[in-house]
Amino acid sequence: MGLASCGGDDTASDDSVRAAKPAHDVAALARRAFGPNPNATSGRIDGRITITVKGARGYGEPVKLAMSGPFRARSGSVLPDYAIDLSIDDQGIGLSSIGGRSFVSLGSSGYQVPLRVRRRLARSAAKGRNGLTRMLEQFGIAPWRWETNKRIGATERVVGVQTVRVDTGVDVDRFLRDANTLGGVLASLGVARANGVPARIPAAARRILVESVRAARGASWIATSDKVMRKAGLTIDFRVPRGRRARLGGTSSAKVVAELLVSEVGRRHTIEAPQTLAPFSSLQAAFDALAENDRR
Repeated sequence: MGLASCGGDDTASDDSVRAAKPAHDVAALARRAFGPNPNATSGRIDGRITITVKGARGYGEPVKLAMSGPFRARSGSVLPDYAIDLSIDDQGIGLSSIGGRSFVSLGSSGYQVPLRVRRRLARSAAKGRNGLTRMLEQFGIAPWRWETNKRIGATERVVGVQTVRVDTGVDVDRFLRDANTLGGVLASLGVARANGVPARIPAAARRILVESVRAARGASWIATSDKVMRKAGLTIDFRVPRGRRARLGGTSSAKVVAELLVSEVGRRHTIEAPQTLAPFSSLQAAFDALAENDRR
């Protein structure tokens, strides 16, 4: 999942902008932010992606994905402890990892995630180099992997913290590959099927999309004090040639706008497991019941 509207237009009331100091080195900032960093062990993430598709059936309205909640690195585990709300449009679940176990919450019921799914999350999280990047990697959220042609921008305040904005291009193929990681997680939890969202972008479709990019830009905001990323985002516009639209279900154009905010860095949140547990096998029945209610 990619993440933040770009170009330094942060509308938060505490944001102010002034010229960036030339002394900032983009490579050094990236090493501190995305490599080992003891300051990036806990915090809160708030991310959203809006996908607007024109021409394809079933996409009359934009698809909106959101994720929010606290995390904290756990000693001896690549998976942090966390408790996030994860939603597609108006249907959401809770997803948590606590003390070596993972859970899905739907309404008042919790479901322990099967070991195979937790291992999938752990394999992805292991790519991260600190608590924050491990938290994000399990969902395929890795701005540091998509960013190209990095340039120092302005210094700006984001969520009350002074940051350096790094303006970038976007490796769209890499972004789409990582989107399949998020799709795989949603599919393994039953969320993709329940919401009619594709679990993956096939290689052939990905190639057409990459060839159809009209514009792509991104940015990251890295704190000047602790070098923890506080914001990241991208915007990608696609215009599909007429002769290739049938391969994408009739899609003539698409736009992806994504944003991630990282706040409360260093704060130690209380993260608890669901109080009531039901068999994971009954989760799909719960999703089906919700879908049936939506159709009525």
